[in-house]
Amino acid sequence: MTNALRCFRPLLVPLAVSVVLAGCASYRARPLVLAPPLRTSLAALDRALPDGRMIAVDAPLTPQAVAALAVLNDPALAAARARLGVERAKVFAAGLIPDPNVQGGFGALLGGPGVAPSVAGSITQDIAALITRGARVRAARARQGEAVAAMLWQEFQVASQAETLASALWADRAGLAALDRARAALRAQGEAARRQVAAGAVTLDQASAAEASLAGLDATRDGLAQQDLTDRAALAALLGVVPDVSIRLARPVIPRVATDGLVASLADRRPDLIALRYGYQAADADLRATILAQFPLLALSVNGGSDTSQVATAGPTISLNLPVFNGNRGNVAVARATRRQLDAAFTAALAAAQGGALAARRALGVLDRQREAARVRVRLADRAVRVARGPYRAGLIDARVETDLIDQQALRRAELIALDQKIAAGRIALATLLGAGLPVVSIRGAAR
Repeated sequence: MTNALRCFRPLLVPLAVSVVLAGCASYRARPLVLAPPLRTSLAALDRALPDGRMIAVDAPLTPQAVAALAVLNDPALAAARARLGVERAKVFAAGLIPDPNVQGGFGALLGGPGVAPSVAGSITQDIAALITRGARVRAARARQGEAVAAMLWQEFQVASQAETLASALWADRAGLAALDRARAALRAQGEAARRQVAAGAVTLDQASAAEASLAGLDATRDGLAQQDLTDRAALAALLGVVPDVSIRLARPVIPRVATDGLVASLADRRPDLIALRYGYQAADADLRATILAQFPLLALSVNGGSDTSQVATAGPTISLNLPVFNGNRGNVAVARATRRQLDAAFTAALAAAQGGALAARRALGVLDRQREAARVRVRLADRAVRVARGPYRAGLIDARVETDLIDQQALRRAELIALDQKIAAGRIALATLLGAGLPVVSIRGAAR
C-alpha cells in the first residue's frame, strides 16, 4: 500500500487543487449606475405586455392602461423582483449537502526502532445534514413562494394605486374645466354689470355680486389645481417618469365589481393571504427540520495511514451527538411558537380582509345613493340657470340672483365630479380587497 501511495503521490496535490477550484465561484465587479433613472417621456417606458401587445401612449390612456404601465415600470417593483433572485438562491443553497472534510498528517522519523515516517489521513462526511435536507428544502421553497406572492400583491397594489390616481387626475381636470366655465360666465356678468354701473342702470353693490362669487371660485380652483399637481407627481413616480411629463387621460370607465363568492375564497385569491400561507408552510417545515435534528447526529469518517513500522490500517469511524442536555429542544420550542404566531397572524389578516371588503361594498352603496341625489341637484341647477338667463337679460331679475345660480351650478357640478371619483376609487379599492380578476390558487400548508 505504501508503494501505491508513493506512485500516486505526485498526482494527489494537482487533483485536490482541481477539485477545489471546480467548485469555486469567480468574482466580477458590478458597479452601480449613478445616472438618474427617471424617463422623460412615456414612449421611453417599457410598454410590452406579457401577451406581446404594446401599450399605445400616443392616444389618451385609460386608467387600466396606466395601471399596466405602472406595473411594468415602477422602480420599487423592479427592486422587489430583484429580491426574488435572493429567494431562488436560498432554495439552491438549502439543497446543497455539506462538503466532506479531509485531514492528513505526516510524522517524520527522528529516532527509535521505526523504519519509516508515519502517514495518516481521514475523510469525514456530516450525515445529519442529509437527514434534515428535505425539510430545509421544503422551507426554502415555501419562502420562495411567499416572496413571489408578496411581490404579486405589491404589483396588484401598484396597479390599484395607479388606476386610482389616473381616475383622480381626470376628475381634477374635469373639475377645473367646470370651474373655468363658471368663472368665464361670472367674468362676463361682471363686465356687463360694470357697464350698467357706468350707465347708472344699477348701483355698485348690486354689481359686486359677480366679483364676490368669482373670488370664491378662484380659491376653490387654486385648491383643485394644487391637488392636480400632487396627483400628477404621484402618478409620475409610479410610472418612473419625471413629474412634468404630459399624460393624456381618457374618461375613466371603472366597472362594478361582482362580489358573489369572492369573499368566501379570499384566502385562495388574495396574494398577501397566500404569502402568509406560504410563510406558515415554511414555519411548519422549519419545525420538522428542528425535530429531525433532535435525533443522534452522525458523522462518518474513513481513516487510513501507516505507522513508523510500515503497518498500514484503514477503517471507518462514527461520531455521535447524544441528545442528553440540549437535544435541540430550545430550537424546537422556538419553531413551535413561530408556527403558532403565524397561524394567529393569518387568521387576523383573513378577518381584516373580510371586514375590509364588506365595509367597502357597503360604502359603495352609500356613494351610489349620494350620486343619484347629486345628479338631481345638477339637473335642477342647470335648469335654473337656463330659465333665469332670459329674465336676467330682460332685467326682470337682478345680478345677485343670476350670480348665485351660476355659483350653485358650478358647485353642484364639482360635487358630482367628486362623487364620481369617489365611486371609481371605491370600486378599484373593492376589487383590490377582493383580489378580483386573480385566479384561485390551491397550495398545501394552509393555516390550521
